[in-house]
Amino acid sequence: MKTLLRMLFLLVLPVFTFCQNEQRLAIAEAMSNTFNLYGDEATGTCFIVAKGGKQYFITAAHLFASSHTSGDQVAIQLVVQKQLKAFDAHVYFHADRKVDVAIVTLPGTVSQHVELPEELVKYEDTLQKVFQGHGMLMDSTMITIGEDVLFFGFPLGNLGTEALGIKFPLVKKAMISGWVKHNGLELLLLDGHNNAGFSGGPIATYDSSTKKMSVAGVVSGYIPEPMDVQRKNETLSVNGNSGIIVCYGKRYIEEIFARYKKELR
Repeated sequence: MKTLLRMLFLLVLPVFTFCQNEQRLAIAEAMSNTFNLYGDEATGTCFIVAKGGKQYFITAAHLFASSHTSGDQVAIQLVVQKQLKAFDAHVYFHADRKVDVAIVTLPGTVSQHVELPEELVKYEDTLQKVFQGHGMLMDSTMITIGEDVLFFGFPLGNLGTEALGIKFPLVKKAMISGWVKHNGLELLLLDGHNNAGFSGGPIATYDSSTKKMSVAGVVSGYIPEPMDVQRKNETLSVNGNSGIIVCYGKRYIEEIFARYKKELR
């Protein structure tokens, strides 16, 4: 029991001290808006943004079969309150299907309720406000090369932190390394270590004006690095992780919203 309480306290300590460090509260809120998603093609991550009082789930397009077109109904599963729940959703893609970004809509809203041990009940009002699923911001905050960002996700299928009745994503730090043009698209490159399962997760930076984490883009994958591995008398070539994360900037999210503004109202 002591071990469990210690883990819970470490997880929610940022919330208790938000008056001294509001950035910690913003990170906790971003974690609660990030979900483990099971698409019909792969497993990854998604996150909530809110527009006009409605929830939208942003993720990577490659989690869905390439045969889908925008507006298709898809069967997905989300981990909510540590439980795998099925939803009939609709998915919308970018006009250029090479863009690895998709918007998913659900018929209702998704929120999570924290389950507190007796020792922490006095903090319930503060914690419930953090975990209500209001969504992450996509404002005009600019990002620059050399800036640190955080990215959130569930690597290796479903790895995450379970506490307070919720399954939280892992959080990693990376640095913005640059932008490159590839196949007519602008890709955002980060210096960090991404794992399979982070696909569709948010890249975010702290906005001191709103005291929230602001979405900078969506994780797509990483650039593989060919490596030679010696095995007895033979050399095998395998693809390792180069440490360069490939992402799509938030402009591509906005372009999907703009293209389907009637359908996404």
